[in-house]
Amino acid sequence: MVRLELKGTPVAPGVGVGPCFVVVETTQEKVPRRDVSEDQVEVALEHFEQARVHTMDKLREIQEVTSRELGEGDAAIYGAQIAVLQDPSALDAIRQMVRQELVAPESAIQAVVDKFEALFESLEGGEIKNWAADLRDPWYAVIRELNLEEEELLAVGEGRMVLVAPELTPGLVARHRNHPLAGILTARGGRFSHGAVLARAFGIPTVIGLEAVHAKARNGEPCVVYGDDGRVFLGAEARLREEADAYARDRAAIQASLNAAAGRPCEMTCGRTIQVLANIESLRDLEMFEPSHTDGVGLFRTEFAYMERPVFPGEKEQTELYRNVLEHFPDKPVVFRTLDIGGDKQLRYFQTPVESNPVLGWRGLRVSLEWKDLFLIQLKALVNARQQGDVRVMLPMVTTVEEVKEVKNMLDTLRADAKDSVRRVPLGIMLEVPAAAMALEDLAAEVEFVSVGTNDLTQYLFAVDRDNALVSKLYQPFHPAHLRVLRIVARTCDLLGKNLSVCGEMAGQLAGALYLVGAGYRSLSMAPPFIPEVKAVLRLASFHELSRLAKEARSCSTAGEAHKLLEEAAATYWRQVVRDAGTSRETSGAAP
Repeated sequence: MVRLELKGTPVAPGVGVGPCFVVVETTQEKVPRRDVSEDQVEVALEHFEQARVHTMDKLREIQEVTSRELGEGDAAIYGAQIAVLQDPSALDAIRQMVRQELVAPESAIQAVVDKFEALFESLEGGEIKNWAADLRDPWYAVIRELNLEEEELLAVGEGRMVLVAPELTPGLVARHRNHPLAGILTARGGRFSHGAVLARAFGIPTVIGLEAVHAKARNGEPCVVYGDDGRVFLGAEARLREEADAYARDRAAIQASLNAAAGRPCEMTCGRTIQVLANIESLRDLEMFEPSHTDGVGLFRTEFAYMERPVFPGEKEQTELYRNVLEHFPDKPVVFRTLDIGGDKQLRYFQTPVESNPVLGWRGLRVSLEWKDLFLIQLKALVNARQQGDVRVMLPMVTTVEEVKEVKNMLDTLRADAKDSVRRVPLGIMLEVPAAAMALEDLAAEVEFVSVGTNDLTQYLFAVDRDNALVSKLYQPFHPAHLRVLRIVARTCDLLGKNLSVCGEMAGQLAGALYLVGAGYRSLSMAPPFIPEVKAVLRLASFHELSRLAKEARSCSTAGEAHKLLEEAAATYWRQVVRDAGTSRETSGAAP
């Protein structure tokens, strides 16, 4: 038996089995109604009281610090919020709803908050209406505490859980990485969004497009997620869970075979060697794969060091982080991308302006050059860390040569101030903006290396916000127009003798890797889970074969034709990989 079977859009492959954990995003939308059974009422109320008391304790701590540093006047608001959480009428209403209507405490809190907001909305006077926020915020803090507590209980009890949320965002994935995840289910999100990229990078089976799934799922109920085809089973019986576990074991068997060979160089049948690098987010990623499987790090996303902290990390803290990463890759290059925030990647403690079109707005290097004091701290930390290993600095969202020259001047100033005669840190650009691709010769003259970010290059080439479901079908990485641009970039860098790599998601897809190598790229950087399979497939091919395949793909007239051609070639190579591994089931690995 299964309580509910759903079908959504697959985003990240794999199979996951675990209890559901419904994430409540109180800042984005109202908490959906969730029910509790009669035997759960007292436990739910106990959790509610613990969360309320914990929230008040936190508010008292903030009040004390604020009073000491700013004065009692500024601290008074926190005393008022504590009083809100002690309001007898609100407490009685919440407890009564849980007992009589059998709703979860967070749903009862939402109902009480809605009632207060409706009351204040009916009153005259702008200031009075604004009081609604003062009442809402402390109660929403209690909801967050409830969810944190429930998340901890589920994680301890079952080990791996399935996150259920309204939308797939980078923050959702990053915020819950401390617990092992069996899967992610969301109502909204794009297949090529930043959140989807992270889910694939972490190897978390993920399905999107599940209408109102955050309202349909129940906390703690067993769930099965098939990330390959988008099937989801809520309230799955033991038989379904056992079948999913068996399928997962089959996948793990072929993955173990690939991992055993992943440490060998990626040498093609023609003798050409392809450099295979890793894209990583933090030190925790290093616990998920074997660094010896890679030729280094082609993309270290430093923004996650900022996103995981309550304030901006200082120079000393960043230096220590970068040195720790370098220790894992002795004698191998590590490319650190400077802070890349904006759009859907925001910092809780850094308020960016509201933009009508943030995808085309203030993000990446544009933010860093505006806030040079913060940028200088990161550059100093990267320079400090170079004694530990091969540090390389990459700039995101580069648009003009002037931007690159400005950063070079900043680095030169740092060296001069420190009376540093050592060779400066190699500087590179992430090629994402079409204008930068057209000005590649000028930009390449200013840097030591170029790395193509295919995700954003595709987005800007086709004028498509990849997080916008209305136009996401126009986001086509395998469109011949994009394939031709990639070939031009490879040919230009080859003529200029400039080191070139691809760190976009296309490099980790078998069809994409085949095309890129055939187009002339000799360095690919990808999420660690994809390294063994990409190496295994490329070792079966020759450059002559892939060059011919890439040329044929560029000659297609539609994205569908080109993608089908490359996918069929990838499937042929993959079948050989499976046969060589002694496994008959083709779907047991992360097949293309």
